[in-house]
Amino acid sequence: MTRNLVSVRQISHLEPTSRESNTLLLAHVDGWKCAVKPGTAEVGAYIVYFEINSFLLAKDTRFAELGKSNSHNGNLITWNGQFGFHVRSTKQEVALSQGLIMPLASFPEITKVIAELEENNTKEKAMQKVMGMSFEAELKVLKWEHAPATENSLGQPPSFFPATKIKRVQNCPNLFTPKYKDAVYQESVKLNGSAKPSTSSIVPLPGRFGVCTSNNDLPEKPGCHFWEAALFYGLPKKLASLGQNLAIQGELCGFSICQNREGFAVGKYDFYVYRIFDIDTQAALGPRETEQKAQQLGLKHVPVNGYFRLHDIATSREDLLQRAEGAGIFGKPREGLVYKNLNLEDGRSFKVISNAYLIGNGE
Repeated sequence: MTRNLVSVRQISHLEPTSRESNTLLLAHVDGWKCAVKPGTAEVGAYIVYFEINSFLLAKDTRFAELGKSNSHNGNLITWNGQFGFHVRSTKQEVALSQGLIMPLASFPEITKVIAELEENNTKEKAMQKVMGMSFEAELKVLKWEHAPATENSLGQPPSFFPATKIKRVQNCPNLFTPKYKDAVYQESVKLNGSAKPSTSSIVPLPGRFGVCTSNNDLPEKPGCHFWEAALFYGLPKKLASLGQNLAIQGELCGFSICQNREGFAVGKYDFYVYRIFDIDTQAALGPRETEQKAQQLGLKHVPVNGYFRLHDIATSREDLLQRAEGAGIFGKPREGLVYKNLNLEDGRSFKVISNAYLIGNGE
């Protein structure tokens, strides 16, 4: 599932950032809270919402002034050779602000789509449809990420297994409705590894065993930590002996990866499975089966805290955000938690990123 960095949303309500201040308000947009100046946003208004880690090019005059605003913490930076505005989590007075709200009327690229939809739909139906779309391509918005390490590549990874992208909890509005009252989820720790890309896959390719990141099919060479992990666990032989084609997907963590936020010792690395995809059936194994298969292959699985009915451990997304705070595998503050529904027909999964982590790492 791809992430919609730029979307049309509706403000559900407004609240002060603190009792002592009236210089900023918090606008609620689904599960997100975003600081706005009084008078610039109204309850029920449709707006353009930019999620955190959107990168807005300053050459677009609509974004050029953002870094000068106190409510956005002066985030104009140069990244990957581009000058622009990094949308990130910030503390505004005593409140956490995440994302950026801008007026819908400022974006004819989007209002044109709405007008076209209204030709064959009611205004309400047209807005419902447009709120399901993403507009980062039209607005040339990029996804900001930590600078990647360069890797040699044999080309793009194969297309017969999907990337593992899941929604943030703020974008999951129905979790605490009766539909999910009895839903049981696996709760696992989200590890902070392989900064770009975030996953590696160990997979049998036609005629050979392969190791891939989300962007590259990696050649086997000394010093490639992804290959070193695969060979350390003996996966070429193990996968060949299974009689089925599986892609092992997981997080590579270690000393020189993602500023070593997990706290590995000097020169140490490890691989943690979080999904196994059956290439023949084109379906991912269930959460419990993935744990069992990882154990069978002698692999480490990402830490699993347990299996819970979601409504037994939380009553709101705010409860889950509080639950996400905590320690990682070596005691450092963790990135967050991941939840996977055991009902494979539903297949819902989502991540809850620690707000302390986001603030601490400028995201």
